[in-house]
Amino acid sequence: MIEILDSLDVLAQPVPDLRMLTLAGIRYGSNAADSVDRERIEQVTLSPIVHRQKSSAGAEREYYGADGQRLTLDEVVDSVIDAEGMLHFAGNISYKIAGGTVVGFALYGAERGPLAYFGSLRSYEDFLTAFGTPDNVERNEVYGDLLGYRTYYWGSKKQAYWDSWDERLSSVNLGDHDGNHGPGPAS
Repeated sequence: MIEILDSLDVLAQPVPDLRMLTLAGIRYGSNAADSVDRERIEQVTLSPIVHRQKSSAGAEREYYGADGQRLTLDEVVDSVIDAEGMLHFAGNISYKIAGGTVVGFALYGAERGPLAYFGSLRSYEDFLTAFGTPDNVERNEVYGDLLGYRTYYWGSKKQAYWDSWDERLSSVNLGDHDGNHGPGPAS
């Protein structure tokens, strides 16, 4: 097994074997109920039972169901583990869960997070040299200004975002995230 946080170069490999990767000790493909430490969860997104959430500085995040009633964090986490969603942890890492299985990893935070490791990449061209030619690139533009490039590497189920404003890699996700399978339905 390769622990991503100990071997961040694996993120730039053309086709890393996802089955051989762990992120902060959680193995890709593992049973989420057995491998996820609930005490470390800081936020949950994409839960099928959450219809609204509220947060403010210094306060605990609040989740609400379709009926407007507040949900406990355990209820929300259970809904993700039983169905699907994203579990976010300190250190700028997240896990995508589907059907009780860890099916995706996400790393973000170019300044303080694990992607600071790639701080030597100072241009999109440097990024392409390190990560290789993507299978697809989406330009992110607003009002004619280039904000960045979302690059897809379908053979490795990898997606990386190059932030053109700050000239840095700002996120990488692996696994069953939207767009990582290439054209057509997800496999």
